[in-house]
Parts: sequence; C-alpha cells; structure tokens
Amino acid sequence: MTDGATVWRSRDFRIVLFGGMVNDIGDWMLSLALPIYVFTATRSGRDTTFVFAIEIAIGLLFGAHGGTLADRLDLKRTIVITNFLQAATLVPLLAVTPQRIWPVYVVTASQTLVAQVNNPASWSLVPRVVDDEQLLAANAANSSAGSIARLVGAPLGGIVVGLGGLGTVVLVDSLTFVTVALATMTIGADTRPLRTADSGEPDAGVRHGWRLIRGHPVLVGYLIAQSLAAVAFAMFPVLFIKFVITQLNGGAAKVGIIRSTAAFGALVASSLITRYAKRQNPASLMMWGYLSFAVVAALFINAPFVTRAIAVYLVLFALSGLPNAASQIGASAMAQHRCPAELRGRLAGFSNVGDAVGAGVGTLVVALLIDRVGIVPLFDGQAFFYLAAGITSYLLVVRRLRQDPIAEHWGD
Repeated sequence: MTDGATVWRSRDFRIVLFGGMVNDIGDWMLSLALPIYVFTATRSGRDTTFVFAIEIAIGLLFGAHGGTLADRLDLKRTIVITNFLQAATLVPLLAVTPQRIWPVYVVTASQTLVAQVNNPASWSLVPRVVDDEQLLAANAANSSAGSIARLVGAPLGGIVVGLGGLGTVVLVDSLTFVTVALATMTIGADTRPLRTADSGEPDAGVRHGWRLIRGHPVLVGYLIAQSLAAVAFAMFPVLFIKFVITQLNGGAAKVGIIRSTAAFGALVASSLITRYAKRQNPASLMMWGYLSFAVVAALFINAPFVTRAIAVYLVLFALSGLPNAASQIGASAMAQHRCPAELRGRLAGFSNVGDAVGAGVGTLVVALLIDRVGIVPLFDGQAFFYLAAGITSYLLVVRRLRQDPIAEHWGD
C-alpha cells in the first residue's frame, strides 16, 4: 500500500487537512479581495502595492521571532489562539470606504503579524501527525486541499468584493478562522514543544536556531531558493491584476476566475505525487517544478502577441498549477524531513524572513516600474526568478543531497 493511502488513516492528519483547506479558502478570498478593492477604488498600482509592502515589512521584522515562538509553544494551542485572533482582526474592514482606505492597511498588518506565529506552527504540525516516510504524500494531500480552496476562494474573493463589498468578506473569512480553531481543538497528537527554550531571551532562541540551521547546508540552499521564488511570487499579484485588466479587458471577476484555474493543474500534480509518493525525490520535484514554472509563465505572459482569447489564458494558467504544486510539495517535504524536529518552527520563521527579503525586492521593482514599464516585459522579468530558483535548487539542494552520506528515504 502506498503512503498516499496510509496517510489517510491518521484522524489527526484529516483534521489538519480540513482545517488547512478551510483556512486557505478564507486566505484566498482576502488576498484577492483587498488588493482588488484598493486598485478599483484608487486605480493606483502604487497604492495596491502598499498592501503587499506591509506584509513584507512585518515578515522581515518578526518572521524569525514568530518561528521561535512556534518551537517554544504547544502547537495545537498556538493554532487555536492565532485563528481566533485572525478572526477578530478583520473587524476594521467594516470601516473601509472608497474614500477611507487606511483600515485595509491596518487589517493587513494585523493579519500578517499573527500569521508569523500561526504559519510556522501549522507547518510544524504536519510532521507531528504523520510518519516521516509519509511527508511527501501528506504535503501532496495538503496541496490538493489548497487547490480546492483556491478554486473556491480565489473567484469568491473577486466576486464577493465586486458584489457584496468588504463586509461580506469579513463575515465569510471570520467563519473560516473560527472553524479552523474549533477543528484544531480536537487533535489528539502530542503537540507540546520538543525542547525547552535555549534561554529566556527571544533573540537567543533565534540566534541559536540559526547557528544550528547553518550546520545543514541543504536547508540553507532551500532558504535561498525559496527566497528567489518569493521575488517572483511578490511581483505576481499586482502585475497579474494589471495584466488582466489592461491586456485582457477584464474586471474583478475575471481576475479571480483566471487565477483560480491554476488549481486544476495543481490538483493533477498533487494526485500524481500522492499516488507515486515512494518513487519521488522531493528535492528533484522542487527543482523541476521551478524550472517548468518559468517556461509556462513565459508562455502565459507573451500570449497577447498571438491571441487575447480568454480560453487560451484559462488553459495556460491551469498548466501553471502543475509546476507550482510540484515545487512547493517537494520543498516542504524535503525541508520537514531534513530539519531537526525541534527546529522546524524556526526554519519556517527564517523562511518567512527570506520570503520577506525576496518579496521586498519584487514589490520594490513593481512599485518603481509598474507605471513606467510595459506590463509584458515587466512580467517576463518576474518569470526569470522562477528560473533562478530552479537553478539554485539544483546547485544548493539536489547536488548537496547526492553528496550527503546520510541515507535518504528517496532515491535520486
């Protein structure tokens, strides 16, 4: 029997999977609704980019500390509390109007701050509820759930903000956070911290964690590759919104519908990886995923030179889901497997910092150039960073693993 089948025997994993999917529906709704609202209200790429700049700044300042807290605290209790907090911090959106945009920035800051603890805790929880050899199948199943959430949440975000306004977004997203908190309460696995904190000083935990992680070159390579990919991911949202609106004559609903189609490709990739989990090398999936992503992205971006038929973009964006899912499933499984259990929260925290650095570069480039450079060449520059992430994955992860004397679960 494959890992893809046995991983479903874990009741705790099923709860984690359900909670993650519900949470992702709300996150996709919010991540689409807020920038779409700001862009349609102000018609300013710069003001829209500010939403993402806030997320980057908080990740850079607090990401490592959030990961350290996740290592020190009970994971289940942490996820429950942070989800309730995220529901509460949506309330200021009720005060937003086209003339009063600033509460959007307050909510973005509050949500991102809480997520610095929630996300490392959620990521660290997966290896606590499945066996080590099931990590690839578990991450593939999570990717499938995330794709389903994307199919629901992405178009819902565009449609809801276009028809019902931000008040409806607050109601629906709050329900998702509360649902996750209640479901997480029922997890039976031991989620207590695996090691006592190094000292009472938060900075000591961060510094000590980084020293330990530096002793694992593969994990450092993982962080660098993910940071390069973060440049592309950060450039994408605003560029995509402007691309659809200006190149395809679309609106909020079309933005959400096209973006959601990537979930179809991700579902295909996730199901294949789940089915053949024992035959896959996570590091290779990470590498080939990023390299393929660069190719598909370039095709999508330059298609207007040939056609503007919406069906073409639906197909191309659906195809982009395959390499995207492969890269993230492989990266997560490899990192969870290679990282010592007591450091997983801090690795996720440092990954948040690396993502923030990469995202800062991407956001700054977009903010400076989006109103000065053509959307197609600027979008092509975004695709280049996927290529760089793939090459880095090979040089700093795949090659290093081949030279590592420690036996791996997955062959080359």
